[in-house]
Amino acid sequence: MVERVIGYGGHFGRVFNPGSMDVYLAKIFIVRYAIILIGLISTLQMLDILAKSEEILAGDGAVYADLWRYVTLRSPHLITLFSPFVALLSAILTLSVLNVNSEIVIMKASRWSAFRILVPLMSISLLIGLVTFVFSETVTVHARAELRNWESNAFAADIPPAPDSVYGSWVTDGQNLVKAETASRNGSILLLDQVTQYIRDENKNITNIVKADFAVHRDNSWKLFEVKTFDLNTLEISVRENLDWETTIPPERFISLAIIADQVNLPRLRRAIDQLQSEGHGTDNLDTMLHQKFVTPLSTLLMPLLAGLAAFGLHRGGNLFGRILITLSMGFGFFVVNNLFIALGQYGAVPPIIAAWLPFLLFGLAGLSFILLTEE
Repeated sequence: MVERVIGYGGHFGRVFNPGSMDVYLAKIFIVRYAIILIGLISTLQMLDILAKSEEILAGDGAVYADLWRYVTLRSPHLITLFSPFVALLSAILTLSVLNVNSEIVIMKASRWSAFRILVPLMSISLLIGLVTFVFSETVTVHARAELRNWESNAFAADIPPAPDSVYGSWVTDGQNLVKAETASRNGSILLLDQVTQYIRDENKNITNIVKADFAVHRDNSWKLFEVKTFDLNTLEISVRENLDWETTIPPERFISLAIIADQVNLPRLRRAIDQLQSEGHGTDNLDTMLHQKFVTPLSTLLMPLLAGLAAFGLHRGGNLFGRILITLSMGFGFFVVNNLFIALGQYGAVPPIIAAWLPFLLFGLAGLSFILLTEE
């Protein structure tokens, strides 16, 4: 390895000059990333299956193959969620091994700066982030929605997928309130399951409760089916097979209000935000998660910068183990602060764009500043 590094000494000063050393560093990083990712996801899945297997196999018509179905639906979310953390571990391991083997010292003696050493790792991290983003938008969101639909049906077999469903919609209709257990769209038809309407007087006291097994919106009109009406003043109950539902509620509002950001792709999330904003509803929660869809994969790019502490924090004779612990602490710190700001953004305490991007920018600036300080 020493001969290999010295042989490229004449090219080390060029920050963006790819060569065999870039390929060498990138290959080490990719291999470690793949091994750690597979190992981590496999371990988490085994623990998850141990906890869930009894519930899954208790589903109506369940077979052992359903355990594999659960794994395939659960894995995409775990991959998306832990990809930045795996990149951090991979970068730490890669740089630490290089440091122990004196390769970092030789690279610096050949006029490679700390930033130059990190370029291959950051390039691969950026590529991983882009792949993760595409994977999340095309695979993860659909797997999450299908798993949620399957779980809501007690893991029963032969449950058709509900590709455009949300759960637990509360909607205002003038002074009245409407709750639907699920809202599903099939083309131009919207189906609500287990609908309850609370009719209130001018003092917002409930006077009647209307319950329907389901409601259908088709051809610009609503219809309730299997309807029961409870009059709280007379205590009378009336039953109808179906009933025209006179309401001004736009059908999309049911889905928009109950939408779960990590179960839909960007275009659909953007449409939900526009729908709610046009009706005067707050969208801090969805706006924060919209930005977070970009921040999560991009945070992979931060990890080599944070991991630089393991390689460049002290001289080779320093406490490498201590540097690794500090680097891990910084990585965990980023995830903790990031989740804290997400919560603040969702509850409107911090503007969504700041809540989503501030931790990324602060830790990125801290990592970059540290790398620059090592060059002084």
